[in-house]
Amino acid sequence: MTEITWPQELPQLIRLNGLSATRKGNVIRSSMDAGPAKARQRYTVSTKNFTGSILVTESQRKILENWYTNVLGMGTLRFKMKDSQTLEYAEFRFLQDYTEKSVDGLWEISLNLEKLNA
Repeated sequence: MTEITWPQELPQLIRLNGLSATRKGNVIRSSMDAGPAKARQRYTVSTKNFTGSILVTESQRKILENWYTNVLGMGTLRFKMKDSQTLEYAEFRFLQDYTEKSVDGLWEISLNLEKLNA
């Protein structure tokens, strides 16, 4: 399968202003008959959820819509893009559909992404 990458025509980083990142819980706690609970990792890797936005023109909005619909199969497939925190390429997928908001002749696109193997 061909590796899917974030379109070059779109901003390459999610805006740090308003960027939120949350590591998904990966710990199982077990109560003991006496003493403190035991804790262990559930998986060897976990995910990290990112929410943020990009500001795009109308033509860039159309590129995103086409890529999301036709290349990602309505956002179901994984893709590579630059992590806004580490500036390294990583694998992501959409957690839900993106939203669009008109702002002074541009489009603010809100993204809710899951970074895999975080």
